[in-house]
Amino acid sequence: MAKINVGIDLGTTYSAVATFSKEEGKVKLLKNSYGKEFTPSVLWIENGKVSIGEDAKAEQKAGNTSTVAFYKSMMGDDNYRAYIDGKEYSAMELSTMYLRELKAEIERENGVQIGGAVITVPAYFNEKQRNQTRLAGEKAGFKVFMLLNEPTSAIIAYGLTGGGKKNVLVYDLGGGTFDVTVAEVNGTAINVLATNGNHQLGGKDWDQALLDEIVDRFRYEHGVDIKYYPNELSELQVKCEDAKKKLSSLSSTTISIVCDGVTGRFDVTREEFDEKTSGLLNETYLLINDTFNEIGAARGTSFGWADIDEVVLVGGSTRMPQVRDMIVAEYGRAPITKDINVDTIVASGAAMQAELCVSSTICLTVVDKKATQATGKTQVATLTISNADIKDITAHSLGMLAMAADEKSYVNSIIIPKNSNVNVPFAKDFVFGGKKLDVYVLQGESRDPHQTAIIGRYEITGMKGDKKENITVTFLYNSDGVVEVTARIKGGAELRVERKDVAEDMTDIINRLKKEADEAKNARKVEITVIIDVSGSMSGDRIEKARQAARGFVDDVLKIPGATISLIGFADSEQYACKKSRDKQALYDAIAGIWNLPVGGGTSGKPIAYCYRDYDRDAAKVMIVLTDGYWGNQSSEISASDAAKAEGIIIYGIGIGEADQTFLDRISSGKGKKVDLSNLGGAFREVASSIATETGNGSLI
Repeated sequence: MAKINVGIDLGTTYSAVATFSKEEGKVKLLKNSYGKEFTPSVLWIENGKVSIGEDAKAEQKAGNTSTVAFYKSMMGDDNYRAYIDGKEYSAMELSTMYLRELKAEIERENGVQIGGAVITVPAYFNEKQRNQTRLAGEKAGFKVFMLLNEPTSAIIAYGLTGGGKKNVLVYDLGGGTFDVTVAEVNGTAINVLATNGNHQLGGKDWDQALLDEIVDRFRYEHGVDIKYYPNELSELQVKCEDAKKKLSSLSSTTISIVCDGVTGRFDVTREEFDEKTSGLLNETYLLINDTFNEIGAARGTSFGWADIDEVVLVGGSTRMPQVRDMIVAEYGRAPITKDINVDTIVASGAAMQAELCVSSTICLTVVDKKATQATGKTQVATLTISNADIKDITAHSLGMLAMAADEKSYVNSIIIPKNSNVNVPFAKDFVFGGKKLDVYVLQGESRDPHQTAIIGRYEITGMKGDKKENITVTFLYNSDGVVEVTARIKGGAELRVERKDVAEDMTDIINRLKKEADEAKNARKVEITVIIDVSGSMSGDRIEKARQAARGFVDDVLKIPGATISLIGFADSEQYACKKSRDKQALYDAIAGIWNLPVGGGTSGKPIAYCYRDYDRDAAKVMIVLTDGYWGNQSSEISASDAAKAEGIIIYGIGIGEADQTFLDRISSGKGKKVDLSNLGGAFREVASSIATETGNGSLI
């Protein structure tokens, strides 16, 4: 059994599967059990058995409510659920079941084993929709090489002719989605210029317009609302779809329906149908103009229909004459239709891309138009195509949630502009002093974050946190149109980036961030300096108990908003071990190493005089002194403590061992506290609790 790779056009109404034959240099479309090259994207689930395609379509046409269609356009919508055969299914679950059955049928009917696949998606699908499409393919048993934009896939299949340079517009109107894409094609090179679309606009909307019209007529003539009859409504939906197709070749058709014992027959003309759906067609026209304007803005010049060399129609819904008529009216020429199968062209391009995913190049056999014209006989040529020839773009801008310049509101700060080439990194620099940086990544064009999709919260860790660092965060859309975020210390080590799901909506996120910012702004800054006697008498059990008490003090104080801790060791001299930090590990490390500071072993240091001028003017100022003996400079340090207290510094004196109670009382703001070594931890905890109360920054509970 031959093992092949395929391209899959996972369509809203029909799907197609194709493979590229290296031996023949062309695409081969793979047929289903009905001998057709495309399969209805309809599921029928009954008693646990899943059927797809023509069988499911027939059941849908008969009004069977155990069928479901049009789930593709609901991909990524967490609120969508289809209730069939006693169970609820998401759009991704339905896509998974459909792809699994399609894979089995294609393999069985064509005698092949499918390995890898390129699955196409509407160009305007967002990241969530793309992720769910990839996951559906993987769960269905495919090795998904990549996701490919449908218009780009069509251009690959149509546009690589080896001819000269031309601008090609792809008008892709499928059953449930619409995309318009303009690309510059030069020989075998494809450079996509701009794309726009609406993943909720497609042929089903033309069907719905006709359905609404017939429901209204039936209610007016017979007083019965078909919408309250699920089986009859399902049957009428299929009949309206059939009528739409008939009106592509006929000037009028008749729709008949039986409901509540009453038969209705209604004539519909193409003119009436076109009038009822003119607003839908105009939506596609406006998106074309948006695309032209974006290209013009990027080039700094005007761009319009006159700059288009060829228009290619893709998708079964482009068979409606109104589409061709609109193109002719605006473009002045008819779109390309010769040798194009609108139902399978997307799968054909995906098949070529699938081969490019496993081969560096492919050789494509094409008709040599110039030679054919010159000789009057069909002449062929071989083109060599590589992945580097195909340059796709992003359909959406990528930004991040950021504080606006007014520091009062939040905005979507664009990082990667729409219509940027995929696989191109964009970097943003941050100056950050913590150990964890949260980046909310958004997708969409609006500056208002409420009008964007939340891609996710990216948690960046690995920073030391003891000082402010320059961090470069890089954003990239990969070939699937899926976001990748990486980060590193600028010019240094790579950081850990972990994507987190976001349960909050945008309003909740912004309200929380504002609250946290207000709390941080309103919390009074508290600066605490802990002075520890590290002279020779502080040895053995005294050192261990002092370390334990200091670590417990750190744990308590870090519960106080806005509090920072400095550590000073003193003996014959004095030195900071850590300065104004909220990093618990850095403070623990400073406590562990404070007895190793090069400050001698005596008691002649002047630590109070050394540090009392280092406090910020507006902070609440606290000093804790831990000692176990007599100081050589007690009188000058008493003077320094008086000066410190005059500056608003609250001083707590704690003594153990041979500490001088009188000296502790003189340097302290209240009465000094001399305790047994076993009670040292409790003394530090009392001080921490007092700090929380005195500074008004809450409690330790």
